[in-house]
Amino acid sequence: MNIAVTGGIGSGKSLVSVTLATILNSDLASADKLCRELLEPGAAGYKQMRKQFPDEFFLENHRLNRAHLRKNIFIDEHIRTKVDTILHPLVRAELRMQCDAAKQRKVDLVAEVPLLFEKKWQNDFDFILVVYADEDTCIQRIVARDAVSTEDARNAIASQMGLLEKCAHADLVIENSDTIAVTRKQLENFYLAI
Repeated sequence: MNIAVTGGIGSGKSLVSVTLATILNSDLASADKLCRELLEPGAAGYKQMRKQFPDEFFLENHRLNRAHLRKNIFIDEHIRTKVDTILHPLVRAELRMQCDAAKQRKVDLVAEVPLLFEKKWQNDFDFILVVYADEDTCIQRIVARDAVSTEDARNAIASQMGLLEKCAHADLVIENSDTIAVTRKQLENFYLAI
């Protein structure tokens, strides 16, 4: 089974994805990791970014200035759309290849896909799991993880589809506002049910 794990920024998708993949002994994929790889110098996404973005988005060593790009993505819809147009087709193609490879090998695949519903990729997967955490918890996690302001964290949350809307489209919702032990128990129950 190919399982997409999605949710809002700061909801704990990565933790849930890794934990579920461990429980299932499955393959693991991450759209965010693929984006990072595609933005390394010489990669397909990086080459397109160099053509379409000014020097202010790059460091002196020619690497992408990820902090500057991240901040601008969350406040400028034009920049976000431009980046999405470059990266998302490349990421989707890679995720589809990984799904096909897992099916051929008869193993499960857990794929963390933050913008699954926004990009309408839900039909690429057999099962959709949404990770939910309350907004205050998400903000605290974003601020701690990314060393950004509360305002930047709120802008990041506002740039995505609402978490409750994502939950409405899920095959299963995992509540992740509590401890990892509580979350893991929910994932173990899911494993026992499939």
